[in-house]
Amino acid sequence: MIDLNFLKRMNDTYGHEKGNIAIKKLCYVICHVFKHSPVFRIGGDEFVTILKNEDYKNADALANEFNYQIESISNEKLLKPWEQISAAIGIALFDISKDTNVEDVFRRADQKMYLRKKQMKGIRED
Repeated sequence: MIDLNFLKRMNDTYGHEKGNIAIKKLCYVICHVFKHSPVFRIGGDEFVTILKNEDYKNADALANEFNYQIESISNEKLLKPWEQISAAIGIALFDISKDTNVEDVFRRADQKMYLRKKQMKGIRED
């Protein structure tokens, strides 16, 4: 699960066209990091990737790479504000001892994503 931080604020401040640029930039990062897995947009600013093959085997390393890429982009002062994207990721792999269905895996990934948002101070007060 991946969630773009501050999309509403970006849309309200710079307009929806700039918010769309941020969404596209996040999509590029997701698809670049998780090269071998399908990516789905499941909400306005939320995405899911179903890890397959090498991506599944390297899930932790790829999550670290994703976080590194996002941190680099969000700290790049030469970018315009809507290009300095911030996003949180949560990864969960199917665990037969915990999961009875795919929804359990998504729920755990979503919880981890929100924990990451808190760590990043990405949860807005509004």
